[in-house]
Amino acid sequence: MTEIENQATTEDQRQREPRWLNIFFALLTAAYAVLFIRQPSPFFADDSFFYLQVGRNFALGYGSTFNRLMQTNGYHPIWMLMCAAVYRVFPDRTTGLHMIAALIVLLNIVVLVVAGRLLRRLRAPAWVAWTILIPFLFGLQLGTESSLSAAMLMGTLLALYKFFEHPDWKSGFAFNVLAAFSVLSRLDSIFVIACIWIAVLMWCLQQQQAEGKRALRIHLAWIPLYAVLWGAYLGSNLFWFDILMPISGLLKSSNGGDHAFGHNLPHTALISLILCAISIAILWRRQRDRWFLFAELPFFLGILMHAAYITLRMTGETRWTWYYVSWALLAALTASRATACLFRAAPAGARGRTPAVAMTLHSVGIVLAIVFSALLWYKMGWKHSREQVAEETTIPALRQVLDDDHMYRLLAYDQPGGMAYFTDAAVVPLDGLMADREFQTELAEKGIGEFIRRDNIDGFAGPTVPFDQWGKDTYCGHLFLESTKYTCEPWMAAPDGKPQWMITGVEVYSRIPLAPAGYISLPPSHIVWTGKNYVTIWKVSPADSQMKAEASNPTR
Repeated sequence: MTEIENQATTEDQRQREPRWLNIFFALLTAAYAVLFIRQPSPFFADDSFFYLQVGRNFALGYGSTFNRLMQTNGYHPIWMLMCAAVYRVFPDRTTGLHMIAALIVLLNIVVLVVAGRLLRRLRAPAWVAWTILIPFLFGLQLGTESSLSAAMLMGTLLALYKFFEHPDWKSGFAFNVLAAFSVLSRLDSIFVIACIWIAVLMWCLQQQQAEGKRALRIHLAWIPLYAVLWGAYLGSNLFWFDILMPISGLLKSSNGGDHAFGHNLPHTALISLILCAISIAILWRRQRDRWFLFAELPFFLGILMHAAYITLRMTGETRWTWYYVSWALLAALTASRATACLFRAAPAGARGRTPAVAMTLHSVGIVLAIVFSALLWYKMGWKHSREQVAEETTIPALRQVLDDDHMYRLLAYDQPGGMAYFTDAAVVPLDGLMADREFQTELAEKGIGEFIRRDNIDGFAGPTVPFDQWGKDTYCGHLFLESTKYTCEPWMAAPDGKPQWMITGVEVYSRIPLAPAGYISLPPSHIVWTGKNYVTIWKVSPADSQMKAEASNPTR
């Protein structure tokens, strides 16, 4: 062997994960999985139950509806269909919940395995990516569609690598079909997929004449696949919901306060963006290879476009970690490749790190990854799994009160997912996410009073009262989720002498267009139940609601 070949062999041996390290991450994944399947709810957000409720209704024959009062297309389609398939087999709420958790675990394992396979081909240490992805997938996805999205995107990248290596019809089909399904698994992946697809097109055009023409012909031949799959989805929206808009689109905001940079990006998004930027800079200087130029760089450009869209168009409700699965995925992959560059010893005769120094850095990195992973498992896995959940504490009492008072239809300012899933009440979220555009139009034109009368609404689920100062500053006189603004009055002092406030009514707003939709009186005498840190339930009737001639402008 030549000296260069010996160097390459040494690099491969150093970057290949030792078996005990693979076993550690496998056991870590299993530990998360056991906690996740045994008690899913601490790892689920309330919004996660939107899919479960719609999927269960779909499986039971009620169609695409959250509350059986109105239709909804407020979801990413493939995950909803998978949830419906689970409830078709396991219609019981509790059993279905555990089966959904098991499905998410399976998808997370697919992400980790495929990431390992891709990084081995790229000669980068997979343990770096696993250190980032395992806690993110199990601890921060909160039971949403993002595990499916991550699996689709990861499969797309592996298929792309194979297409670069052997641009034939099989690899071209695999890349394009997975790219198309990546968008249907999470619609805002369109930014990433579009950038990667165009980059692949540019790569085809740069190839030698015969090989390039064949690769280009294969790549372009699958355009009808996108037209069929994406067209069918858009057509279904037009057929069943009379609108071409993908999902409800109600998170778009005309409120100027929402569009300051970083206002609606959570720490997870910002950390992922920083990791991507640092890794991209290292790779630009150290390993500007084909994969960097035609996969990682366009992927990063897609993330920047997604960030611009969220910052300029979306509301603060996007401060949920599951919106940023593609960001975390690229951060994990590029961090692995950048780490490989930093650990790499210089070739013989070159000025740089010696093999001994590179090996030391590699060993230190592994130790830090293990310690970091163990600490995150304790915080995001074990401690998280011990938290009390609403269906075991507050919801049983709520369910009993609703049955005793014959309240079966509720308006909700927040927490609609759990209430709808674990009770038999028809819950109408006023933020509009589980409704359709027609509902929002009716709110703007006819008002909330007409809706209460027409659909026999029995109650209103609002914030827990009485308020402390934080609650007053959050809800009283301030637009919450661009849908509700509460009027409050002083109540009584708390035992510690601090003042408290009580809700007396709520102004309701439609989301699109953003407009006042009326007022509901919520006197303390109408309270039937209060759950600490959950919701308060008021009885309402048509007599409690009225249209307001004027309302303060919520965009100012």
